[in-house]
Amino acid sequence: MIFLQDFIEFDYLKRSLLAILLASIASGIVGGYVVARRQSYLIGAVSHSLLGGIGLARYLQIAHGLSWFSTILGALFAAVLSAIAISTLTLKNRMRQDTVLSAIWTLGVAIGVSFIAITPGYSEDLTSYLFGSILLVSKADIAVMAVMTIAIVVTVLLFRNRFLTLCFNEETLALRGVSAAWTSFVLHLLIALTVVLLAQVVGIVLVLVLLVIPAATTAQFAKRISQVMLWGAIFCLLTCTGGLVASYEADWPVGATIVELAVAAYLVCAAIVAIRDKTRKTHENAEC
Repeated sequence: MIFLQDFIEFDYLKRSLLAILLASIASGIVGGYVVARRQSYLIGAVSHSLLGGIGLARYLQIAHGLSWFSTILGALFAAVLSAIAISTLTLKNRMRQDTVLSAIWTLGVAIGVSFIAITPGYSEDLTSYLFGSILLVSKADIAVMAVMTIAIVVTVLLFRNRFLTLCFNEETLALRGVSAAWTSFVLHLLIALTVVLLAQVVGIVLVLVLLVIPAATTAQFAKRISQVMLWGAIFCLLTCTGGLVASYEADWPVGATIVELAVAAYLVCAAIVAIRDKTRKTHENAEC
């Protein structure tokens, strides 16, 4: 009741739910490809690199008065740069992917901490960046998130068949005369955009869960990747909204509550699937 009353009265809660909606759409769509490609470690590298862009943005804002360069733009800059670096350095196995991802993961954090340390004034509190600050999303942030979500949806519509082939039968791309490296690069950019979107909801540290868990949960029931995307988006929307409401009423950390709810739902679904498969196997053995 408290949340509902405040939702009607305060605009920041409306912006929070709109941010969740935009992030959920991206999570459902891109999460399906991430689960199919098993690229969760890439998400961790890109998400932690965001701290470098956020630190740069705060430094430029305070030290040089570039107020237009917001933290979400800094995070977007770092994410895109990381996606380009990963795609370029791992092209044709030029460098080991795990080495590149580890380097980007740690370098992003180090750069972010360094920029924040040299920023004039009081030391920046990293908690909101690491674990999310959905209640502090501004109108400008919503505008940027909307543009990124539209870009993700349009790109997936244009590259849908290529992405599906990349996920399940990459060799076929070469037979069709399509560059697998270029297709993978575009997918990496989409993952980078989605990471930035989800970081606004749950923070840098917890992005990995919110991008993987919804798709992984629905993949246990869905038979087609389009179904995984649709139900993954709905799953993300419900768990994020539920986590926001629960944390608001109880004064808990929002990002952590959302992730805890999502993981709990995943475990429940996994248990249901396990029981279903065991029951089906028992019936099949009995019929034999």
